[in-house]
Amino acid sequence: MKRFTGLLALAATIALFTSCNGEGFLSASGSNNEMMVLMDDTAWESAAGKALFDVLNSNVKALPQPEPNFTILQIEPENFTSTFKMARNIIIPDISNIYSAPKLTAEIDKYAVGQVIMNINAPDSASFAQFVTENKDNIVDYFVTKELERNGKWLKREIPSPLSRAQQVFGINIHVPKGLTNVTEHENFYWATNNAGRGRQDIVIYQFPYTTEKVFEKDSLISIRNKVLGKYIKGSFDSEMTTATRIYSPDYRTKVMDGTFRAELRGLWEMSTDMMGGPFVMHSFVNDNTGMVVVVEVYVYAPEMNKRNLMRNLEATLYTISIPKPEEAVIEG
Repeated sequence: MKRFTGLLALAATIALFTSCNGEGFLSASGSNNEMMVLMDDTAWESAAGKALFDVLNSNVKALPQPEPNFTILQIEPENFTSTFKMARNIIIPDISNIYSAPKLTAEIDKYAVGQVIMNINAPDSASFAQFVTENKDNIVDYFVTKELERNGKWLKREIPSPLSRAQQVFGINIHVPKGLTNVTEHENFYWATNNAGRGRQDIVIYQFPYTTEKVFEKDSLISIRNKVLGKYIKGSFDSEMTTATRIYSPDYRTKVMDGTFRAELRGLWEMSTDMMGGPFVMHSFVNDNTGMVVVVEVYVYAPEMNKRNLMRNLEATLYTISIPKPEEAVIEG
């Protein structure tokens, strides 16, 4: 097993307690989606280390080609010096008979601001391996979400002013990355892209009246997506954008962000009669100020390159969304 390799919502099945002790004052360092594991070489090559490696090296959801979730750096615990303590994502396994059962705990900002440390304790190697395997999705989702939240905060600092057209037309605050300057608008529809020849990134926002909660069901969102984007996003040979359900059934989940219910759809898009496609992520929610369902989607087209970092950097845009208080809302009219 390689020491360096490609990779590094909490479920009710585990107890993951998060604390912030305020010791961190420097910003966490390291590349996006990089994971440091503190484990000695012998343990890393054991069943426990191999199980953790498999969890962290699992593939990112909804990408057209396999890519690992995080880039792993494994180091011996005695080498965990002040420089390494600034890492943004750290996992610290501890296998000892002082523990009666496996458990997870997490610490935020312990040594640096923006840092996440996860401690995984278990009484023996076998129980450790079983525990991390059973909780693969929880471990990966936790770090991915923290990465997106971190990148969203960075984006809001980089782009202090929310997109004015989103405020005017949709009544939401959203911070859009630089470079998405090619804009197309229709009634209740906004589309911005960098139109890049390499690593194209797009964001789409649209809305419609809220009439029933069933609109947030998976099949309903797919149908709405195909209808709206098929109408406005065209390609060569009379092609139109649609959801590639035969290739990959979109992942669906719900969450609460900034006090607002959101439905998330994550999958692959394609053009109906053209050889184009790629990953997308959609968030949909009700704007209580307007009574409209707002849908925000990001997607990329980058057939010549890896897409994990490109997609996650763009997905962080969804973590900048907020709905102004009624007295602060700016509605076009």
